[in-house]
Amino acid sequence: MADSIGSIVNSLFDETLTTQTTASSNKSMTENDFWKLFAAELQYQDMSNPMSNADMMNQMTQMSSMSTMTKLAEAISNFSTVTNNLSTVTLTSYSTGLLGKEVTIAITNEKGEIVDKVKGVVSGVDLTGTTSVYVNGTKYDLAQVMAVGNVPDEGSSEEDAGGDTGENTESE
Repeated sequence: MADSIGSIVNSLFDETLTTQTTASSNKSMTENDFWKLFAAELQYQDMSNPMSNADMMNQMTQMSSMSTMTKLAEAISNFSTVTNNLSTVTLTSYSTGLLGKEVTIAITNEKGEIVDKVKGVVSGVDLTGTTSVYVNGTKYDLAQVMAVGNVPDEGSSEEDAGGDTGENTESE
């Protein structure tokens, strides 16, 4: 029994190395390796002192837990990739949807304070690197777009902008 288990364990390591601490870290025990060891343990167990059912179930439960954790880690990794791809698609759709629309661009200083605004129609979108839009022939970061469409300035009232306030001003 010891020879069979030993040969399986030795097949997981590089015998040419003087110590296993210098073994390559890419060799790890897989689920298949576990089942080989488990079968060898059952096959060569001492019949006068067999493995208890509790020990057997404990080993199988541990392997099942490890398998589940591995699958969960893979699922999380895949979810992260899908989320990144979805974010890219959403950003691309949003920026290309601005083509031909009037926008207001914020011009900021080093402190991030708005010092000026530029209004114009988006004539192009650059999707390489940081997403950018072209307004009046100048390239701006998409993050600088602060309004889409004809948005009145903060200081003007709705009446000045030609809007209806909804209040009834006629006397009854």
